[in-house]
Amino acid sequence: MPAWPGPGRVAVLSRHCCGEGGETLDWWSAEAAGVGVAALALAVSVLSILYLARQTRISNAVAAVSANDMVLRSLREVHALMLQYPGSRGCFYDGKPLPEEADQREAIVTIAELLADVLSSGIHVHRKVPDSTSAAPWEAYCRYTLANSPVLEALVRTHPEWWFYLPPLLPAESSRGTL
Repeated sequence: MPAWPGPGRVAVLSRHCCGEGGETLDWWSAEAAGVGVAALALAVSVLSILYLARQTRISNAVAAVSANDMVLRSLREVHALMLQYPGSRGCFYDGKPLPEEADQREAIVTIAELLADVLSSGIHVHRKVPDSTSAAPWEAYCRYTLANSPVLEALVRTHPEWWFYLPPLLPAESSRGTL
């Protein structure tokens, strides 16, 4: 068995005979080809990751727009319901107290429940969608509505577990609202 080569000597682990002339090809040529293939694979992987990141950003932006559209569509439905009960809007945006008459009172409480659902789901959706640029304005809208609607504030204070996201947005001091 040959001894391991000393300083200045190169060990050839294997020789392959190629071609008709019997030329030899050292093992490192195959290894160099393997390194080239690995480098190409790495480059393709990096490009794939960059493309995936780009697609993810686009997908997140589309999700944010879609989520915001869904919330605003729900809010429009509540506003359409308010139009069916003249004067009801004041109970949600102008500090108007809950009406005394039973039918009107029941309608306003029902609208308040629906509005609380929309406000809460809007906060939830905006927090779950990473690229939502309307999360802060939506939260400001929720704070404004809760502060200017005695019936909505009273409803959320009475049932804080029904609308998980709304109690932290309530004004520090309770308004004059009761159910």
